Amino acid sequence: MPLPTSSLAKICNEIREHIETYTPTLPDEWNVIVTIGAPGANLAANNTDNTLNLFFYRFEPFSFAADALPSDVQWVKVFCVITAFGVDEDTDNDTVVDFSAGFNELRMLSQVMRMFQEQPVMLIEGSDSGELWHTQFIPRPLADEQINQIWSTQGDTIYRPSVVYEIALAPIEPEKSAQQTARVSSVGTHVGSDMSNRHSSWPTDRGTLFYPPSSITVDTSNPQWAPAVVMVSGAADDRQAHLTLKLDVNSAGNVVIPDIDIWIAGDTSKDVSVIGQLLQNGQWQDIDAHDNLKADVETLDMVALPNTTSFTLQQSGWTSFDQAETSWQLQLFAERYIAFDSQTGRWNDTSVENAEVRIRSNPVLITVVREAP
Repeated sequence: MPLPTSSLAKICNEIREHIETYTPTLPDEWNVIVTIGAPGANLAANNTDNTLNLFFYRFEPFSFAADALPSDVQWVKVFCVITAFGVDEDTDNDTVVDFSAGFNELRMLSQVMRMFQEQPVMLIEGSDSGELWHTQFIPRPLADEQINQIWSTQGDTIYRPSVVYEIALAPIEPEKSAQQTARVSSVGTHVGSDMSNRHSSWPTDRGTLFYPPSSITVDTSNPQWAPAVVMVSGAADDRQAHLTLKLDVNSAGNVVIPDIDIWIAGDTSKDVSVIGQLLQNGQWQDIDAHDNLKADVETLDMVALPNTTSFTLQQSGWTSFDQAETSWQLQLFAERYIAFDSQTGRWNDTSVENAEVRIRSNPVLITVVREAP
C-alpha cells in the first residue's frame, strides 16, 4: 500500500527532478541519474551510471515561526548532502578510459554548484491550486568532523566529493488547516465599564479611522522597482482614493459588489499583474491573476485622481465568490516578475513561471459585510 504524499516529500522530489532536467544551465550531454536516499545504500544500486545522490539528513524548525499552532503550517530548514558517484567512460570505444570516475564526479558537482549559483530560488507548485512554495538554496560548508560523522554511518562506502546546501524553507502542511483571520482595515477606540460586553460588536454610532493614502513616486530607474497601488472610487466630480475600503451589502439575496478602479504606479512600458487573496469560509484563497497590465503613471498624486484607470476590478474578479457567506475580505497587490541574466548582468522582466524574484506593491484591502437583517 503506497504511503500518503506530503509537502516535504514533494519538495525534495521536485528538487531531484530540477537537477535532473534543468536544461537552461546543463549541457546537452548531461546524462546523469539523480537519486534520493543514503549514499551508502544508493551507491550499490547505481554503480553503472554517473549518479548524483541527494541525502536529506537534517531538518530544523524555523526559529521565527516558534509560535505556530498545531493546525498551522510548520516551516523547516532542510539540509542536503549532494554526492557525486562517477563511472569511467570510454567515449570512443577504444578500451582506453577517456574520463575517469573521479573526473566525472567533479564535472557533476561543478554543474550543480553553477546551477544553484545562477538560480538560487525555486518556486514549487503546492498541493492546493495556485499555491507556490518559495525555496532558496544556500551553500553550507561542513567541517572535517561533520563530514566524518556523516560518512562513518554509510557502511563500507568510501567518501565521495560532496556539497551541502540548506534549503529554506520547506512547509509541513497540517491535515486540516486552522481558521484564518481577517486583516485589520481600520482602527478605533471605545471605552466601556462592563466587561461582559468585551466581545460585543463595534458600536454603530462610533466611526473608525481608515488610513488615507499618500502620494508616491516609483523610482523606475531601479531595475528592481516595486509598483504602488491605490483604489479609486466615486463619480467623476467626487473621486476618492483608498488603501482600505468597507462595503455594506444587502442582508439577503445575491451580493452585488460595485466595480472598483485600481490605480497602478510604475514603469508604464512594463507588464505588471494584479493578484490577490480572498478570505471566505475561514481560509485565504488565491484569486485568478490579471496579467499583462500596464502601470497608469509613475506617480500616484492624491490631489489629481484619474477618472478612469487601465484596470477595473469587477465582481467576476472575485474568483469562486461564495454567496452563502456573510462577510468577505479581498487583498490585492500589483506584482512584477524579474530574472537575472548572467550574460548581461541585468535584471529583465519575465513571466511568473521563469521569475527568480517576484516584487509586490503595497496591499489594498476590501472588506464586504452583509447588513444585519
